[in-house]
Amino acid sequence: MSHKASTSQQSGLYTPLRGVVTSNVDLTALPYFQQLQVQLAAHIRNPDEVAYQPDNEQPIEPRRLKAYQDLFFNNLQDFFSQLFPVCKQILGDSRWNEVVREYMVKHNAKTPLFHQLGEEFLIFLESEFSLLEADPKFLLELAHYEWVELALSVSEEVGLIVDDVKPIDLDLNYELSPLAWLLAYEWPVHQLAKDFQPSEKPVETITLLVYRTEDKQGNERVDFMNLTPLLYQWLLQLPEFKSAKAALLAVTHNIEIDENTLFNFAKQTLQQLQALAIVKPL
Repeated sequence: MSHKASTSQQSGLYTPLRGVVTSNVDLTALPYFQQLQVQLAAHIRNPDEVAYQPDNEQPIEPRRLKAYQDLFFNNLQDFFSQLFPVCKQILGDSRWNEVVREYMVKHNAKTPLFHQLGEEFLIFLESEFSLLEADPKFLLELAHYEWVELALSVSEEVGLIVDDVKPIDLDLNYELSPLAWLLAYEWPVHQLAKDFQPSEKPVETITLLVYRTEDKQGNERVDFMNLTPLLYQWLLQLPEFKSAKAALLAVTHNIEIDENTLFNFAKQTLQQLQALAIVKPL
């Protein structure tokens, strides 16, 4: 996956702000105090390249500016470090700090909500980040996998309520919980670590089911299942067919397998998923 850098080189911008995020605002159209805010924000984003030197204002002591720089950077770095711990571990502290700084310089987040910044970071990695030769090629996919845990944890979707675990009937259709996400990756994101960084993609796509569940005490957690490609395709196709059996036959029509064996496997799988409130008959 290729990545490219982007900057805000638009006419009408205050010169010291070029090359950093400014929301493409013409400063001359803003009230004076907002001009100062935008200039200060640009300096905080990129203090090594953008000076804070507004006209007709007394200069701010460097130590005071440094306090603002550190406050904003450290808060963002701490949050992203908690959200993407494996990414940070693999990159190392120094490179990780460079990536966070690059995010601050290049990306214009669209949300004021802190818990949504993880998705903004993914957008940055996909479209603005400059991937160095030494950086792992799987960084974007790993970040997405780590973000999924937060996304499911804070999701306002209501999961399935399975009051009575009924016998599985393949002639019925089954819905998938909105708190269960089917994911496919080119890299083994669920295994990546400091001591496991493959240089080549596996031949087979990595297919996972990540879901939010609740124990008997009401405690929620996010967990995952490693799926076979066939099981992944079947669960993916369930909403497209009138019955679980029809969906199963559609994804296995080119596979030579005993039908009874296939149906028994399907029933056992749905029984397990139903017990976890991942599927429910319609």
